[in-house]
Parts: sequence; C-alpha cells; structure tokens
Amino acid sequence: MFIAMAMLLLAETPVESQPEQVVEVVIKNFTYVTKQKALRLGVPTAIKVVNEDVERHDFGSTMFEGIPTKVEQDGISVYGRGVGGVMLDPRRNVVIRFDLERPGRHEFRCSIHSNMKGELLLLSVEAA
Repeated sequence: MFIAMAMLLLAETPVESQPEQVVEVVIKNFTYVTKQKALRLGVPTAIKVVNEDVERHDFGSTMFEGIPTKVEQDGISVYGRGVGGVMLDPRRNVVIRFDLERPGRHEFRCSIHSNMKGELLLLSVEAA
C-alpha cells in the first residue's frame, strides 16, 4: 500500500525540464560581441541578438539547418526548420530558440556586411 501511494505521488509530480542555456550576441560598431558560457548538446538553447548599431544587420548561420527553430521578434513568433538568418533593424533584437544537436564550430555572419563574422564553439563534453 505504501509503495503504491509513493508511486502515485511520483507519477503526479511534474517533471522539470532542463533550464534553457542562453547565448548573448550584441551587434555594435559593425562587430559581433558574444557572451557564451559552456554549452551542452541536446539542451534547449536561446540566442539573443541585439542590434545596437544605427544600420540594419543580418544574423545567419548554418547551425540551424534542418532543426526545429523558433524565432521571436517584435512580439511575433515564427516556427520553422532550418532558419537561414534573421534581419535586425537598428536598435532591435531577436531571440532564436532551438536544441543544440551538432558539436563543432558554428560560424554566424551578416549577409549585408561581409566583414562581420563570429562563431559559437559547441563541444561534445559530458557533464561531471
């Protein structure tokens, strides 16, 4: 009886999802400034991009190819698979949400200004 009640309580306890890991990218003076902690694969991830410049910029990367992605900008959410990039008008921001699936170096760039590039490094390391 006690075991059955304990199992019932466990079944009713909500399972906590993994916390989202966040990468911040600020566009300033035609440069990407990235704040990145160690990132884990298979964990919900948000890339927050803020354009502090007075020019329009693009944030695009092949890291999103073929994976479910959610883009949140100006109160609108768009879902897709394989987002190529997003445009950011001056003083605007965007959040791109996805699950990291592939380790390696993932470059991002601005298609408008070819000298603007940055990268995220995703290592496949197990947590201790």
